[in-house]
Amino acid sequence: MIIKKEKMARIFIALTPVKELNDKIIEIKKDLKTGVLKDHSVSWQNNNNHHITLAFIGIMEPEQIEEMYINLEKIITAKSKIPLEITSISLFPNDKGQVLVANIKPTPQLKKIHLKIEKIINIIGFESHLKTYHPHITLGRFKDKDRAHVEFLELKEIIKSSVFNIDVYKSEFESGKTTYNLLKTFNV
Repeated sequence: MIIKKEKMARIFIALTPVKELNDKIIEIKKDLKTGVLKDHSVSWQNNNNHHITLAFIGIMEPEQIEEMYINLEKIITAKSKIPLEITSISLFPNDKGQVLVANIKPTPQLKKIHLKIEKIINIIGFESHLKTYHPHITLGRFKDKDRAHVEFLELKEIIKSSVFNIDVYKSEFESGKTTYNLLKTFNV
């Protein structure tokens, strides 16, 4: 009998917007496409792939993924929601960046969850990312690296919502496209 070994996967942990928030993100993208970015070439994020990354781990063995699941179960204690606020639209990681994002306010609750997940990643044997955590939702990527500077207007109002799950995704790159496959959901 031949046993097929599972291949390693590129894993990240994220918060997935609820439908109402995702609909607002889609509206923001529509406004950008017909407004300030109408003359720019942007590769837009698939409307079903919006997420707020808590930690990008990278390539993991199936055993490491299972260990991560066990540790994630341990940190999910209070059954509640995680409040989110989209505060602005900008480029990531700075004004010269190619990635267009909706910035999320780094609330104490969001930072706390991020730190707990970083500890879990360390337990499994992966290094922490020493850079400051900047929660955001990727909206798209500029195709033209030499494009003119873009000024984004302030949002008319801060967009408030909540999420109720921490999700584990597998990221795959195939035929020039990145796909995200949901592996497991943990209710917070």
